[in-house]
Amino acid sequence: MTTSHIPTFDERLTSAASSSDLSVNLERRGDVDLLIAAGKAPAPLGRLVYQLMTEWDGTAKPQRMTPDDIRRLAESMPRVLMGKKGRKGGRPVESLDIPGARALAEQHLAVERRRILGRLKSLPALMDPHAGLLPWVVAKGIAPPAEKLLDVLAWWADRNCTACQGTMWQLVPGTNYQSKTPCKACHGTGRRLIPHGEDGREISAHIEQQVDHARRGARVALKGVHRMKLQAAGKVPVSQ
Repeated sequence: MTTSHIPTFDERLTSAASSSDLSVNLERRGDVDLLIAAGKAPAPLGRLVYQLMTEWDGTAKPQRMTPDDIRRLAESMPRVLMGKKGRKGGRPVESLDIPGARALAEQHLAVERRRILGRLKSLPALMDPHAGLLPWVVAKGIAPPAEKLLDVLAWWADRNCTACQGTMWQLVPGTNYQSKTPCKACHGTGRRLIPHGEDGREISAHIEQQVDHARRGARVALKGVHRMKLQAAGKVPVSQ
């Protein structure tokens, strides 16, 4: 039995930012209502993170390597010595360096994510050394601050596991079909690790605070949008 996915408030807000229908309807709530509420909410940095995610969704993504691509890359790399299975103290045998190939692929993706983020309109405000997220990162003594902040923002924009594409399940070798085995790379979470270890997690937690503040503010503001539309249409008097 399949169940339909009910979009979260975050998903609805992100989707509304790229909606092709921003018409105002006095009888029902539409995408434009969510954008009005977001604009009335506090926490401008949180709103900018939402905007960055929307802009990322609308741009061409970096090409991810498939498991077969990873294997072909490993075949072009020096072999690694592994202990012979089934024998204690057995003579090491040469094996493909799959972890090394996957690490190289991740490095390439990180470079591509930075390149794409650099073209997004919301990024300069988030990276502003005086009013963006960067002053907080600098104040925490995290170094290099701009590089780590950029990579964590890239995680917010593109957090799906690169091995399973966010599905949480391993692919059957040589196919595009999912198996019933949880993805080993992300341990079945569907998400890649936040980059830069503890520093990255600390930066991400700060971004989450900003996003949560914006989310809560937008929810509160959304309750008053219907009255604002009626006032704009002259249906109810404007409060003095």
